Amino acid sequence: MCCPALRCRHSGSPLGWCCSDSSGRREFVSTPRSAHECPVEVRARSAENRTCLQASHADMVHPLAETAAESAPARSYLETLLHLGQLLNSSLEVSQVLHIAIEQVVQFVQAERGFVLLVEEGTSRVWGRATHGIDPAVLEAHLSGRDPGNEPQISRSIVERTLKEGRPLLSLNALDDPRFSDHASVRLAQVRSVLCVPLLSKGRPLGVVYVDNRVKTGVFDERHVEMLTAFANQAAIAIDNARLHENVRRSAEERLRLQQELHAKETQRRALEEANKLKSDFIGFVSHELRNPLTTIRGCVQTMLADPELDPATRAEFHEVIEAEADRMLNLIGDLLDSARLEAGRPLSLNPRELDLRPILEKAARAQKYYKFWTARHRLTTRIAPDLPRIEADAEKLHQILTNLLSNAIKYSPQGGEVRLEAYAKDDGLAIRISDEGVGMNEEQRARLFGRYERLEREDIRRIPGHGLGLFLTRRLVELHGGTVDCLSSPGKGSTFIVTLPARQPAARPHADA
Repeated sequence: MCCPALRCRHSGSPLGWCCSDSSGRREFVSTPRSAHECPVEVRARSAENRTCLQASHADMVHPLAETAAESAPARSYLETLLHLGQLLNSSLEVSQVLHIAIEQVVQFVQAERGFVLLVEEGTSRVWGRATHGIDPAVLEAHLSGRDPGNEPQISRSIVERTLKEGRPLLSLNALDDPRFSDHASVRLAQVRSVLCVPLLSKGRPLGVVYVDNRVKTGVFDERHVEMLTAFANQAAIAIDNARLHENVRRSAEERLRLQQELHAKETQRRALEEANKLKSDFIGFVSHELRNPLTTIRGCVQTMLADPELDPATRAEFHEVIEAEADRMLNLIGDLLDSARLEAGRPLSLNPRELDLRPILEKAARAQKYYKFWTARHRLTTRIAPDLPRIEADAEKLHQILTNLLSNAIKYSPQGGEVRLEAYAKDDGLAIRISDEGVGMNEEQRARLFGRYERLEREDIRRIPGHGLGLFLTRRLVELHGGTVDCLSSPGKGSTFIVTLPARQPAARPHADA
């Protein structure tokens, strides 16, 4: 049985018939070209058409298969490039990234070895940045011209030519390549398949990407050239970015260094200015402190010379004033000399002997009533224990210590009040306690009290003169005797200085230094 299967869109006449036999098999039969064409001929022509159709289908399928086969490497090529690009952009640590990238490049192009060489900025020196399949030390030795003790493993000629020409260099067999016929390094390195591509940034060579195979020839082709060139372009951008980042980092570090240096110089300048000011103030103070005792001494002497009949009591008092003022001058000069020794890095020394401290305490106390800061509002009381032990000490230095502490107690009690001097036995030695009812100090001021040139910066005592050496030297001299000095104080409640001294000097006394 046959039924029309297809009809012409214009005429409506059947183009073919679908025929089936008793077994149910069906086939398409073309419409006869003429009325005289018999069904047998039609069937024959249908068979012929079927054969042609199968041939046409094969002609279409084969190119599609070939295209699909060709698209697989292309897809792999694009995926590799994409991955390498992502890898290069993943970090500014280009050296680490290039090591991973060159390994993948070598595997993709089926090379034996590969490396990335960079031109050092500001020079023509080439050095290895990343390698695969070759020892970096050997590569560096060849690049630097040093003999590593082996035959050359790379051709510097290929690298230099690529850098010079600025374009990819491909050789299917470098040993037979006329371009390298006179290059010994190619023969010695036994380079066969080689591909070297420049790393370019704005036409400027940054280095090269190099791959080779010393076993096979014809390993690389134009497709590999394109792939390696694309990789080199991305690598050049990454290297440029990394160098830019490094330059910015170095600039920032240099700027920070200069700022720190400028700050240090400014600090030094201010310190020098402060030192000059302190020096000027110090010289002025010392001149004044030396002039005052001399003026007093001169007045006493002139009075005694002018009146030979001066009563003995007055004359004795003048003698005491002269001695006290002379001692004060000696004490100040001693402070200056001791400070100069410490500034020069030389230790202070003692001249110890066994002595009774009582007369030294009494003499230092008596001298204070001639001190220029002593007023009618001040009271000085002494309390010296009868069982005060004899000690081994330097009498002159002890007088210097006592004068500094008593003078401070009077000077920093501008409103007057009681100044107490106590001495008593303590442990294996003695303690000296000097208290006042003066301005006092807070904790932060006490912490800086014994520093060199330290003075209290407070409005209520700003006009009280001083050189800032008395307490500094007092502490050094006390420690040189093996003792201690401490201060108890509160603002507005006065201060108490406690000095402890051992009865005997240690076998090896510590040196007092700055």
